[in-house]
Amino acid sequence: MTLDPARLIDPEVSTAAADIPPQTAWDPLTMRAAGAAILDHETPVPDGVTRTILAVPSGGEEVELRVHAPRHGANAVILSIHGGGFVSGQAKYDDAWNATLALRTGATVVSPNYRLAPESSFPGPLEDCVAAWTWVTTQYPEATWIAYGDSAGGNLTAGLTLRCRDTGAPMPDHVFLIEPVLDDRLNTASMRNATSTPVWDLPNATASWSAYLGDQDPTPHAAPAREADLSGFPPTFLLVNQCDPLMDEDLAFARALTEANVLTEAVLLPGTCHGILGLNGPRVAERARELVLGRLADLIDARA
Repeated sequence: MTLDPARLIDPEVSTAAADIPPQTAWDPLTMRAAGAAILDHETPVPDGVTRTILAVPSGGEEVELRVHAPRHGANAVILSIHGGGFVSGQAKYDDAWNATLALRTGATVVSPNYRLAPESSFPGPLEDCVAAWTWVTTQYPEATWIAYGDSAGGNLTAGLTLRCRDTGAPMPDHVFLIEPVLDDRLNTASMRNATSTPVWDLPNATASWSAYLGDQDPTPHAAPAREADLSGFPPTFLLVNQCDPLMDEDLAFARALTEANVLTEAVLLPGTCHGILGLNGPRVAERARELVLGRLADLIDARA
């Protein structure tokens, strides 16, 4: 039988996803403008959290870091890397979610405003995340370190982790991959059948990878699904959507981690599409957010 996301998608998710502006990774300027029209504003800082904006050097330039810190928190830091198909998005668009992460988990949350493709293809965005990670591990040497990323941010999180492992840099203690983009080959059943899936589909994935890779050959640091040996990867949590083109590659990555003897938790959400944590209204979206917050909080409490 052929996977049919239209038959599986939760009706509440389908309704909420219809309000998301069309994704146009083949036209980054239009995609960025659509996102900015909704998200490009300053989010109030909630009580109990401080927001600091700073810059650190990266490849001869600077990358902005947005730091949300609880006034009374745990000795933990989350590097939170935003999504946007490599071609869109800004760290500040995640301010509300990152403040929530700080409040609910007690961790300091650091989000890099990495360079975007196609103006900066691989390895530029990854280098910015490496610079942010270096700042985190230098500023908080005794903390629990968590690398967290959503969608394209999940790719950069996995690529960063492999980069740390392969170069001997300080490794995350734990990794959280939320609906991560991992495989440039676009040859899984869930991807091949995703010609018109909500929020993200095969045409967008094709354009997104083309922009990110540019003229570079795909290495495991760019496309983590290509890594044949995931041994030494930190304990990992993956959140996977049932009606997402990325479903198969995400589940395959979870299996590959398991076969490499990495402690792995993979949660397949029923009837959900890409971008589920950002959807307002569906009950399953709220459950997904609570699941992620709960796993992070439990993890940090256990290491306190």
